[in-house]
Amino acid sequence: MKKTPENIEKAAIKDYLNYQGGCFYYPNTAGLGSKPGIPDITAIIDGQVFQIEVKAGRGKQSPKQKEFQVDWERAGGIYILGGLTEVINQIEIWKTKTNKR
Repeated sequence: MKKTPENIEKAAIKDYLNYQGGCFYYPNTAGLGSKPGIPDITAIIDGQVFQIEVKAGRGKQSPKQKEFQVDWERAGGIYILGGLTEVINQIEIWKTKTNKR
């Protein structure tokens, strides 16, 4: 894997997810037959599904990624945009709200 800022963030996020109790995650790959705008990582923690779109530096969502986020959140899912810091913050907020600590 090429050491781009985004790939470094992805690796750090995967390490963080590995240490979460009750967590299952997998990377999503875009390609023929996949949903346009699909995020980089799907994580399930204590029954809650998170979609994680990893961005580093000045990375921005594409229009299809924004559309996916709107659809996902409208359906009640949690979508996280950013790097390791944003992932940790959003999961900790969710844990606090749901008493999953």
